[in-house]
Amino acid sequence: MNNVTLMGRLTRDVELRYTQSQVAIGRFTVAVNRRLTKDKRQQAEANNQPTADFISCVAFGKQAETIAQYVSKGMRVSLSGRLQTGSYQNKEGQTVYTTDVVVEQFDFIDSNNQHNNNQGYQPANQQPANNQQNNQPFDDDLGMDDMAFGEELPF
Repeated sequence: MNNVTLMGRLTRDVELRYTQSQVAIGRFTVAVNRRLTKDKRQQAEANNQPTADFISCVAFGKQAETIAQYVSKGMRVSLSGRLQTGSYQNKEGQTVYTTDVVVEQFDFIDSNNQHNNNQGYQPANQQPANNQQNNQPFDDDLGMDDMAFGEELPF
């Protein structure tokens, strides 16, 4: 069984691209707070240790277009999907290994109105999220060269 369920905030606007066969691919990262006691959270913050995990996600087709249209940086979302690993050769010829959540179900926790009225986050631009739509096609290999993973998994 390969199931992942996440709830968190987008760390950046959705990057929407299209394959040569015009399949939409939306890439984004969700920050998910770790479950820590108040003391452990304070200790981690004092030692400049992370208190959240940043999970790379990818959605396809109409779902990717919908997410890109209605979700922007800082908004809370809930999603479920499956883990998928992969690899590619970067520009230096090195093999880079990736892990993404392939989104199967997506729910909006914040609406655009709630998000724009949130005083904790002030977007520079109050227009609806068009979110970096790049209609230039790219290879169907899903070009995962923008992924960086610096920590090893604890298991």
